[in-house]
Amino acid sequence: MKVLAVLFAAALAAGSWAVATAAAQPAPAQPGLPQPGAVEPAPVQPGPPAARTAAPVHPPLLPTREASVLYRISARGDPPIEVRITSLPDATAMRIDMPDRTYMLVNQAEHRMAMVVPEELMVMDLPYQAGVQDQFLLNSRMKFTRRGVETIAGVRCTSWDVLLDGNRAVACVTDDGVLLRSVSMDAEGKRSSIEAVSVSYTPAPAADFLPPQGFDHMAGPGGTSGDRTGQ
Repeated sequence: MKVLAVLFAAALAAGSWAVATAAAQPAPAQPGLPQPGAVEPAPVQPGPPAARTAAPVHPPLLPTREASVLYRISARGDPPIEVRITSLPDATAMRIDMPDRTYMLVNQAEHRMAMVVPEELMVMDLPYQAGVQDQFLLNSRMKFTRRGVETIAGVRCTSWDVLLDGNRAVACVTDDGVLLRSVSMDAEGKRSSIEAVSVSYTPAPAADFLPPQGFDHMAGPGGTSGDRTGQ
């Protein structure tokens, strides 16, 4: 039961990010979302027009460097939770640490997923689902409208208006593709938010992205046991 609860919590966190990083186009002001003028306008580069570099039309769609971010996530009125997400460059591997010390490992390169429960010395091997990782990332389906620049958790980011399937959002993304804050409103008017509390660019040990040695493996729903990577 504990593992199922953790899986549900991880799915909740993923869902709040998926809404928060929805695709964007110019949208009318909507109650509950940051409004234009709340951020510093993007600076205009000096020099003659021909020498200026055009502003990007969208943020980086994948992180270009390893980053570990502690997020505070609030979804549709539920109590906020804090989740740490550590991702390798281009999101080839991701670790999602939940509040109760359980964590999920997603390895896109090897198409592996697992839930680790340290208190029970157990690894639940799960069928790989690309959608789990994709919900934490931007993608090419998205259009973006640039708003300005902000500083969140001590890191500078660019704020963008976003929209997808009727869900409106404002997201702030660093120049190296790390999401620092997003506030969204779905078609039913329910508000969700995710905001970075701290950001670290210190590389994590390679072992952090592997199931711990010596843990028992069991098959999760639709999975197969016996995958003992890292043992």
